[in-house]
Amino acid sequence: MKKILYFACFLFFTGTAGQAAAAPPLPVFDDNSEVEEQEAPAEESGDRETAEEYELYIDGQSDSLSGPPVFNNGELLVPLTAAVRGMNEFAEVERNAVFTEADSAYDYLEENQLIVEIDGREFVNVTTLQDAGLTADWKDDSGRLHLETADMLSTGNIRVGESIDDINNKIDIHWNTAFGNAADYIGFHGNMHEFTYTDRFGENRTGEVPDLQVEAAENQVTYLILSSSEWETARGAAVGDSLFDVARAHGSDYIQEEIDGKTVHIYHVNNGSLWFIANENKDVERIGLWSGQLEGYER
Repeated sequence: MKKILYFACFLFFTGTAGQAAAAPPLPVFDDNSEVEEQEAPAEESGDRETAEEYELYIDGQSDSLSGPPVFNNGELLVPLTAAVRGMNEFAEVERNAVFTEADSAYDYLEENQLIVEIDGREFVNVTTLQDAGLTADWKDDSGRLHLETADMLSTGNIRVGESIDDINNKIDIHWNTAFGNAADYIGFHGNMHEFTYTDRFGENRTGEVPDLQVEAAENQVTYLILSSSEWETARGAAVGDSLFDVARAHGSDYIQEEIDGKTVHIYHVNNGSLWFIANENKDVERIGLWSGQLEGYER
């Protein structure tokens, strides 16, 4: 089904440091748009140790080719190929990972007898990956396992989900009350940059946006918008990179939308999403880290 996405100024508003955004920061669907329905995971039966409906994500990227996670004697494991992939990607952001002294991630697992065989297939315990430095989050209600090589909702030393006090203790923020918005406060940091987009009436609009824009609701940061190359994603993508560069850093599992004359690549990650807005040359102009996810694409 065709999905029609209306982007309600989450990344496109052109407010200045002296005013708050004039529209809700969250992307919404039109009442007449259709969203593809996802089948709910099948109920787990009895004491079954494997379930094909379980899902594995590494930095938000689906890893269906390796096979699903399994439970064995109460322990959660992932296929060996997925474990090696996660460790290799972790080594890209953490050069001093404990296993990098071995010739390869596979050699490290084999030499330390960390590979478990179940019914003729090879697996690695999730605790082994956590000991190696990856983080793991098992969502029991949906049967999803998220492995992360880095904090995907962070940039620099700040992240979505922190309190206003936490952010203020790290960087200087100019806060405005977000009257008429879902947020309580919208903050600005750094210099201003010109940003041009096409509104829904086909008119070209130009305004100024800050290096870093922050939204907070109920004393918690709900999104960060990056408009300067000084701020990078956890995997090293930044304003000025091409969408090809973004795909190399974050993967090919994304949603693409054409919104207000911009190409937008949306990556869903654990507990949120990353939005890369690019111009006609496919160069990234703004990056959004948001605590929400598009309905129908939750993971």
